[in-house]
Formats: sequence, C-alpha cells, structure tokens
Amino acid sequence: MEFKEVVKSRRSCRAFEPDPVPQDQLAAIMEAGQWAPSPMNALPWEYIIITDAKVKAQIREVSEAAKQAVLDGGGPGFAAKYDMTFLEQAPVIIAVVFDPTKKGLGDFFNQKHGALQAASACVENMMLAAAEYGLGTLWFTWFDPEKMQAALNIPENLEIAAIIPLGKPKGDVKAPPRPEPRIHCEGFAAPV
Repeated sequence: MEFKEVVKSRRSCRAFEPDPVPQDQLAAIMEAGQWAPSPMNALPWEYIIITDAKVKAQIREVSEAAKQAVLDGGGPGFAAKYDMTFLEQAPVIIAVVFDPTKKGLGDFFNQKHGALQAASACVENMMLAAAEYGLGTLWFTWFDPEKMQAALNIPENLEIAAIIPLGKPKGDVKAPPRPEPRIHCEGFAAPV
C-alpha cells in the first residue's frame, strides 16, 4: 500500500473482532514507533501491552468514571451515548508512556513539550503501521491520567501519551470529512 493510502486508511476504530493480533504484526507496530523522531534521540517512550481481560476491564472502569465526570460537570450530552465496550473487545491495548524529562534541550529556550511531542510521533507511527496491516486503532485519551496510572501500575515519573486499542475492525469504519488545510504564508495571517 502506498503511504498516502496508509494515511487515508487509518481510522479511529471503536468496534473490534475478537481475532488475536499476530505477534509479528504487534512487533512490527512497536518497531515503527521506535523509528519516531525525538529530541536528541532520547526515545522517551515505553510500551505496556495489555491482553488480560481483567486489566482491560480496569481500563474501561477508569474510562467510564471519566465519562461520568464529564456528564456530572455539565459536559456535552453526546458523552452519555459514548459506549466504552470496545476497550474490552479489542484483542490488544497498547499504553504508550513517556518520561517527560527526556525532552532534549528545550529548557534552555522555554520549550517544555519535546518528550510529549516525540511520544506523539511514536503513537502516530504505530497507528499508521497498524493501518498498513488492516488493523484498527484509536488514540484513546478519555481517562483521568492519575487513575489510569494507578490501574496500570505506571511509575509516577512517567506520563501516558495514549491508550491504543488495537485489532481487526468489526465492519467498515468510515472517515469523517476533512476540510481543505488552512495555509498561511510567511507568518500567521489570513489564510490564503
């Protein structure tokens, strides 16, 4: 598949078939993450592979609590309809965590997000690699980070970049429409 088609085929998937993800594909997806750029090649990320049903249930429980917090806090009404069963359906969940201190030289010029930016590039590489194999993913962030850290026993010095459910999509996943890019030339001004 050509790169352009891989990019366009990547979808946010919220329904998965129970088929296991082959180990060679899982390894290739994580290898793709390893090739992401990072400040000073610090590679600030690590992966947690989750296949155990009890751990997936804990992830869902933390996420359901976050959904309830949105509703209790007057958040958008569509949140009530957001079904989180896919968190237990997905054959694999990959948590990508990162060390925020591995941010390169950003402290010298007020750039604090190098590690998060690098971990985000890692996540995108992984999601594109999964798309190449015909697998669905979701960059899932609907959770309280402290509660998810506790559920996954993540050390306090690390942060969560993403929780990625991964597996064969159940049915077709349609792409939402994409507008034309807003482009500015020679600085930020009215788009051309």
